Amino acid sequence: MLPSSFCTICTKACSQELVGCLLSLSIHHPNAKVFVVTDTFTKIAIDELTPQPRLDISWNITLDKYSDLDRNEMTRLGIFSVFLMAKADAITMALQECPDTLFIDSDIIILDTLYVEDPTKQLGVSPQFIQKKNVDETGYYNAGMLWTNQISLPLKWKEFTKSSRYFEQASIEDLTKEFSFFEFGENYNLQTWRFLIGSEPTNKIISYITIRNGKIYYKDSPLKFIHTHFNSDRFKVINNFFIEILTKAKYYRELLCIERLVNRQWVIRIPKQPMMGLWRHNNDSFRELAVVMGLRNKDLKVIQDATTGYCWLGKNILFYDRPTLEWINKDVSTALLLLLGNGSIDKEGSELHKYGINVKPWIFWPRRPIVLERYMKEHLRKTFLERPIESIFIGNYENNVQKKFRTTAGEVTWDTCIEEFQCTSGNVHKYTQEEYLEKMASSRFGLCLRGYGSKCHREVELMALGTVPIITPEVTIDSYMEPPIEDVHFIRVFSPQEIPIKLKDITPEKWDEMSSRCVDWYVRNVHSTNAWNTMIDRILYN
Repeated sequence: MLPSSFCTICTKACSQELVGCLLSLSIHHPNAKVFVVTDTFTKIAIDELTPQPRLDISWNITLDKYSDLDRNEMTRLGIFSVFLMAKADAITMALQECPDTLFIDSDIIILDTLYVEDPTKQLGVSPQFIQKKNVDETGYYNAGMLWTNQISLPLKWKEFTKSSRYFEQASIEDLTKEFSFFEFGENYNLQTWRFLIGSEPTNKIISYITIRNGKIYYKDSPLKFIHTHFNSDRFKVINNFFIEILTKAKYYRELLCIERLVNRQWVIRIPKQPMMGLWRHNNDSFRELAVVMGLRNKDLKVIQDATTGYCWLGKNILFYDRPTLEWINKDVSTALLLLLGNGSIDKEGSELHKYGINVKPWIFWPRRPIVLERYMKEHLRKTFLERPIESIFIGNYENNVQKKFRTTAGEVTWDTCIEEFQCTSGNVHKYTQEEYLEKMASSRFGLCLRGYGSKCHREVELMALGTVPIITPEVTIDSYMEPPIEDVHFIRVFSPQEIPIKLKDITPEKWDEMSSRCVDWYVRNVHSTNAWNTMIDRILYN
């Protein structure tokens, strides 16, 4: 049985650990009901988090008096046990609304779906699997995980803790005498203490952890979660082991949660320019968009990295923003996930899959995101009647690949079926970016011909302006995180002759609906106000 709810407690000192816990819980228990007893600082930290956890969270802000106190200070003041009994309050809060609840500490990263092993019982407890002398000191069960369906249990826990030999933990032994119970297996609640003072040698414990078909096992059961302070140096060796095994198993989403916890921000790394040869880049396109996203989001940091020619999210997610696979080298093999900007999942993605690379579709972006966003801010979307041009193409070709696709289309060329068709040769453009945008925004439809890669900035630029794209055969429009929909966001043609026929069938009302939906798609997926949140949400949860 799945738990009907989860609960936890947290204050300022562990607020970033709660970030990792809630994000990883969202991955494996989306939309779960969660009850959090906390302080104001932590509540604000979660409110400002991107993306928001996909959880139904209820808050109880009652721990402000503990916000600036650590464990040592609370122990000195003799209030640590009182603070820990907020766990019982969290359970009470949950059971007032739900038939059962699973309490978990905030310093936990969920790796798999959690189950109640025996829901016929009243209590579920987690053995520590540590040496007897440590059990005698701290208790047989760990207080970081406890399931119950008994509303009377929290008061009993508080009562037993008053005479406990070790805070709220040893008193769980008394609870097992009061309520029927089951024990969670060894594959749950893998703590650092099991490695440091375990009932078995560390090497033996490590030998139980294996990877089968991309899933981490403890002995013969999937490993459910790890329980450690990732931002504590005293557990550095064990934490590095956890990260190593997660990396080998390609758990990129859980690793992202840990990186967010440790760094207190998401981190995008962009190659530091100027770089020589193939790796030279003008820092426009996605790299310009990334900088603006970083300015708009408090928990996103964009840094320049001189050690790489690629764009990365953290250490393991490769943002591939190049037009073709010419820039692929051995460094790509270190990515646990490659997000493909240009190109097609069916073509370029399949090529990368042959080398064991996990590839998923990404977004695409304008050539100059800052200029386009400024234009959008200063100009309302033009109506059908405010657009004097029916169809337009403005572009150029700088190489033979672009020339091939932009100047030929069989016996009838594209320019014969477009009202305003301008295609120049070379690096000198006929219009400034602002003039180009104004021209495109003054047309109802915009022709899309592929560039060096099978995507072009033009598609997303047209959608931003509410100009309905005309997609031609060589243009990739399906390989997006949120693929635009034919006859909703764009029209598709296979030859120039189809263009006048397709355009004739689109009424002003239908055009206005498509134009509006184009802008909505762009704002949701590409505009710097939303692109990051939409992107990280899909990376973690899709």
